This record gives sequence, structure tokens and C-alpha cells, in this order.
Amino acid sequence: MQRGLCVVCLVVMAASAKDKKEIPKAPLPSQVLTAKKVFISKGVGATAFTAEGGFDLAFDAFYSDMKSWNRYAITDKPEDADLIMQVSYTASSGGTHVYSSTNTYTNQTTVYSSQLLDLQLTLVVYDSHSRTELWSTSVAPGTARRKKNQEKEMIKAGESLATNLKERVGTLSPPAP
Repeated sequence: MQRGLCVVCLVVMAASAKDKKEIPKAPLPSQVLTAKKVFISKGVGATAFTAEGGFDLAFDAFYSDMKSWNRYAITDKPEDADLIMQVSYTASSGGTHVYSSTNTYTNQTTVYSSQLLDLQLTLVVYDSHSRTELWSTSVAPGTARRKKNQEKEMIKAGESLATNLKERVGTLSPPAP
């Protein structure tokens, strides 16, 4: 009886849950939509768990995507900009995952452990005059082991930050002239 009740509850909850397409996007602050000039800043970057220069690659990929988008003019001084876009990178340990396996032929158990990582590349958009945070987005770069693959993951993460901003701004307003 309880099993049948649980199944009915799950079906009702699934039917009443909103589809992602039904949720309207929250409005962005008007400064993000009307800005003409931006200053792109490289914030704090962790060096742990990433190939040397990985954060530089992510920042450069973001900068390049923003420059080619041509929606905002990129300035070299924050005081000349309407917005400040700051890219930062954090890497923290999320603990250790410990697991074991037993060889059924020898009956020998081997214990393994791996470090859990929380990697975040974050874009924060600030109003350049009040320094108020207006909008932010984060992506988690992949945790590749080889240096070349780590570099590719960081480039992809930098591009993803730009894509997140483009999609959000693009769906809410026409491009600035």
C-alpha cells in the first residue's frame, strides 16, 4: 500500500513540476543592457589543480570572445567603462573519496582514494561607478590530468562564461548600436 502511495505521489510531483522552458528569465539590471563600454579585469586565480597558465588561458579565451562579440567596446581604464567584468578562478578541495574493490580470485581487497575538487571559473559584472555587483555566472572547468587537456578545459570554460553572458543579454535585449 505504501509503495503504491509513493508511486502516485511521485507521478503527481513530476506532472506538477515546471518545465525549464516555462520559467521566464529574470530581468537583468538595466546597466548591463544599456552599457556601451566595459573594462575586463582578471581577478584572483588559484594555481592549484590546474596546468601552469591555465587561468591565463581561460581569461584570454573570455576576453577574445567578448572582443569578437562587438556588443561592448572594451576600454583599458575602469573609469572609462560603464561596466567592469571580472573573471576569477577558485580551486578548493572537496574532501577525499575512498572506495575499495575485492579480487574474487585472490580474495584480496585494494583500497583506493581520490581527491574531490571544486573548481569554479566565475564572471562577476559590476557597475563601474557604484561597484555594485549586477550579475554573475560560474562554470566548472573539467578536471583533466594531462596538461594539454587541462589547457583545453580552461579555454572551454572561459568561452562558456562569454556564452552564458551572450545568451542572457541576447535573449533580453537587442544589440547596442
